[in-house]
Amino acid sequence: MIDAVGSLKHTEFLKILVSSMIDADIISYKKEFLAFIHFPTDKYYIQRLSSWLNRSGEIQDRQFRIAIENRFGFTEEIWDLPTTLQKLNIKQTVKQIKESIASENSLDIHELIPIEYPITTKQKMLLDEFKNLKKQEEIEDKIDELTSIGHLDQKIENQEFIAVLLEHAYNKGLYHIIVEFILPKLLYNYRCQTRVLKLEAHTLGSLENYGTAKHILSKLIHENVIENINLRTSAISNHKRDMLNGQNQEELKESLPLLIEHYTYTHKLDNIYSYYTGINLLYMVTLVQILFPKDKRYMTIDRQEIYNKSKPSLKIDKTHNDYYVTMSGFEFQLLLNREGVLEKIESFLANHEPHASLVERTVRQMRLFIAAAEADKHTTVLLFKKATEILEGYISI
Repeated sequence: MIDAVGSLKHTEFLKILVSSMIDADIISYKKEFLAFIHFPTDKYYIQRLSSWLNRSGEIQDRQFRIAIENRFGFTEEIWDLPTTLQKLNIKQTVKQIKESIASENSLDIHELIPIEYPITTKQKMLLDEFKNLKKQEEIEDKIDELTSIGHLDQKIENQEFIAVLLEHAYNKGLYHIIVEFILPKLLYNYRCQTRVLKLEAHTLGSLENYGTAKHILSKLIHENVIENINLRTSAISNHKRDMLNGQNQEELKESLPLLIEHYTYTHKLDNIYSYYTGINLLYMVTLVQILFPKDKRYMTIDRQEIYNKSKPSLKIDKTHNDYYVTMSGFEFQLLLNREGVLEKIESFLANHEPHASLVERTVRQMRLFIAAAEADKHTTVLLFKKATEILEGYISI
């Protein structure tokens, strides 16, 4: 082994490596480095390289170090080489990667082999028919029909059709059909699209596969601010559901502060105060105030202020279904123990007739809160129980 004297600290090595990759336009941001080295993690909150380093500036995870070595073709001696040789290795390796990418992109194969086909008139007609179906038996028959006539075959000419079918199926709450019949038919180019990955994650979350859902969502987080906020919130929320389903009260006392911290951070991003993050934050703040009423950390949190800051977003948000926006407004009022909310929910359901699958998602959210609160006689919990009865009554009609 070469003498380690004069070697860069791991923090310094990574800083030079990542900066060189950004300068070469191989990655755009520091947080893309983890994805570039194909390093998997099921921890939704790990997004910074510093999370993998100890206080002395050394990599604390052996698998992380090995992932770097494998991705860049470094030997394990790279960490102990003299500084000048380390920098030279980084420079040469980044240059080779850049040249390799340039070579791959020099001739666009898609000019020869198309990767997308528009939806045909026949396919559009079939999608309209599917969208208007309401009975489960009719839906299953339509899936059988689409399979028999070849429109669900894993062919390039079917991909846009299948992607739109996925959206319609998700809006109908057909989660098992999506997993069994639709997602497996998408080719790699479509399966990796953000719109598809988001629906896949939300489908898996609805099927209580929270671990995979939050992993997918954490990989999608990027710099588009509102999309970033939505994806962060969704990833945290899948972690929340996983946590509330699997932890007792003592464990929650340790884990809920971190959850609230992440919701609070996301809620404040760019002073947007998204209602979507706000309602999830208010659920958790209300929960800890019910579970741990004497804990001074939570008694100072003003729930009304969370609502006040989120309220403008309810009027201007265009990234969610109108049902979610309206129902979140009602949920805010329930969490603040407002009067007359139950009547508003009944009126909304009667006048707007939202799809049952949308209402089921709200029921799951409320049921999770009620179960975690463990306080049958608490005013807020009683309100939520009455609200779920109304919603479940609507679904059963």
